[in-house]
Amino acid sequence: MGEMNQFHTGYLAGQISPEGEDFGVNVIAAMREAVGPNIGILLDAHGHYNVPTCVRICRRLEPHNLGCFEEPTPPESIQALRSVREQVNVPICVGERLYTRHDFLPLLEQHLTDYIMPDVVWTGGISELLRIATLAEAYHVPISPHNAMGPLQVLAGAHTMMTVPNLYRLDHNIANYGNYNVFIDHPLDIDHPLDFRGDQLFLSDRPGLGVDLDVELLEAKSVYRLPSTEVTDEE
Repeated sequence: MGEMNQFHTGYLAGQISPEGEDFGVNVIAAMREAVGPNIGILLDAHGHYNVPTCVRICRRLEPHNLGCFEEPTPPESIQALRSVREQVNVPICVGERLYTRHDFLPLLEQHLTDYIMPDVVWTGGISELLRIATLAEAYHVPISPHNAMGPLQVLAGAHTMMTVPNLYRLDHNIANYGNYNVFIDHPLDIDHPLDFRGDQLFLSDRPGLGVDLDVELLEAKSVYRLPSTEVTDEE
């Protein structure tokens, strides 16, 4: 079942094989049985599905009490999202591939999502992320900043969320901690710049985001090299 592998491209048709669907649903069912009713299970579809596929999957997952179903349909179509929204009872989260508050406004006005997850990099920075959070607050919609691009993204989203009342969760991937930490400096008072303690991230009180990026290491590890800007004498 190649479609069950990470970063596959089999979703382009918007469907999933019966075997793959059964496998996914059974995994969620086993997780719910293992952790009990009080632990949240969040599922990311990453915009893989067309409307009937998504509706069918959501209905099968409803008994397992999902915390939210993220990006059920491709982000280009509000109409597809609305169709899913009208047919299922699973909480929906969208927004990692939207860019400005103007993209989020119709989703909030039309009550098409229960949570939003803007990305501080894709929105262009902290200022726009804060505007989006404030807009969502007016509709009483919680926000969960999307993070998948590095340590500064995690920290920028976290610092922004310290200023808003409608934070839901800080999205992050614990498998990336080691990779992220090597690219930022280590303050003397903690072992790792990304200071996670249990399920909480503690932020530094140092200026800015509280860390410095190791640019030399970043350039050394980069697979892309910027063209040289050195001026040469052709005479």
